[in-house]
Amino acid sequence: YVSKVTNLRAIYNQGEKVRFRLYTRQKDWSPTIYTVANSDIETEIIKSAYYKVFRVVDNLDIIDFGTGSVEYTKLSYDKDGSYFDLDINMFEEGYAYGIQFSFFINGKYVDQPEVFKFRVE
Repeated sequence: YVSKVTNLRAIYNQGEKVRFRLYTRQKDWSPTIYTVANSDIETEIIKSAYYKVFRVVDNLDIIDFGTGSVEYTKLSYDKDGSYFDLDINMFEEGYAYGIQFSFFINGKYVDQPEVFKFRVE
C-alpha cells in the first residue's frame, strides 16, 4: 500500500485538536482512463489500521501502536476514508514528531514505510 496524510501541516500549536485523514491505495495501482478523467480518486479503506507517534530527535515512542486487547490507536473510517483525532497538548513544544502506520493484513501486522512529520510550537 501507499499512504498519505492528506491534511498534514508542517507546524501545529498547543491547544489544537486535529483530525488526521489517511489516504491509502494499492502500491501497484494503475488508473484507468475513467479514473484519470474523474477528479475524485477513491481511497482504499483498511479496516484494521493503527498509528503510532514518536519524537523524531531520539525515536522515543510517545504513542505506540495500540494493537493489543485495547486498540487505542485503531483508525476510524467513514465514506471519505480513514482518520484519527489527536490532541496536540500531549506533545512538548519545540520538537518534531513522526506518525507511522501499521495495517493488519492477512493475519499479520505490516508496518508502512512512510513517516509523516510535524512540529509543535
